[in-house]
Amino acid sequence: MRSIYTAIAFGVAFLVVSFGSNAATAPWQPTRPVAFIIGAAPGGSIDLSARMIQQLWDQNRITSTPTIIINKPGAAHGLAWSYLNDRGADGHSISIGTTNLVTNEIIGSHKLGYRDVTPLAVLFDDYIALAVRADSPLKNWKDVAERLRRDAGALTIAFGPSLGAGPHTAAAVAIKAAGVNAAGARFVVYKSAGEALVALLGGQIDIVAGSLPNMPAYMQSGRIRVLGITAPRRVEGAFAQVPTLKEQGFDAVFTNWRSVIGPKDMRPEHIAYWERALAQVSQTADWKRDLERNYWTSNFLTGADAFRFIDNSSKQFRALWAEIGTRAGQ
Repeated sequence: MRSIYTAIAFGVAFLVVSFGSNAATAPWQPTRPVAFIIGAAPGGSIDLSARMIQQLWDQNRITSTPTIIINKPGAAHGLAWSYLNDRGADGHSISIGTTNLVTNEIIGSHKLGYRDVTPLAVLFDDYIALAVRADSPLKNWKDVAERLRRDAGALTIAFGPSLGAGPHTAAAVAIKAAGVNAAGARFVVYKSAGEALVALLGGQIDIVAGSLPNMPAYMQSGRIRVLGITAPRRVEGAFAQVPTLKEQGFDAVFTNWRSVIGPKDMRPEHIAYWERALAQVSQTADWKRDLERNYWTSNFLTGADAFRFIDNSSKQFRALWAEIGTRAGQ
């Protein structure tokens, strides 16, 4: 009888030890709702891409707890990223990262940069279109280059929502590729690409630089003409007939990339969890359809590859802004 009790006791002890060992080595996952902090107002492309990720996590049961969107616009996303860090590095706070992670420090919009957060994944490339009114005498980027070579301030080039935003830098890259000193260009800042397009249609400015999703409705109604795109190759759909700047002989490839970041000093187990969750989203059919609908190009990177990509982007920006400075040209 004693041997039976001894065997039972040994078995129970084995199960307890085994359970404890498995619990200790189980992958980390959130234990309460996660804050997904967005440095833009609701309704814009950055907010919508975050909400698509949130939706796919929920409907595919990728994450273990709900994700709550918190909008914190201001200071070129700097307010959102400061709030992210203030919440602490316990894995329950993430944010959308943009090119402002490398431009803010350079142009003085906000002191927080990509080395002050934890890059979790680069998601996609968002290329920029340069457009004019349909009745503009400017037919292509060669026409623009000829005008600006004679006088760098001859044309007004508008964008939103701030200095250092992707469309601003894309326009500067295109101007520089035309052999023009971009520091002399007349840049005009609006609160959004929508406002800049309204100003274009009203004849207040000459050229708009904006993300591709902003353009098709105006193109299809015949109100604007896109002169070129900063992509390395032609974009399909509404832009299939629009040449890239590269096709036109200008070395002006530029991506307004989008990423997901965590707070500074995020632990390895938290990083691994979110990298897996984002990788799963990137493979869903709904995500791929959303990229296609918005003319975004998948460029999914994690770990050292993601950091290297952002670091190289920073070097490109620093070289460019050393030439341009921070003058808006208004």
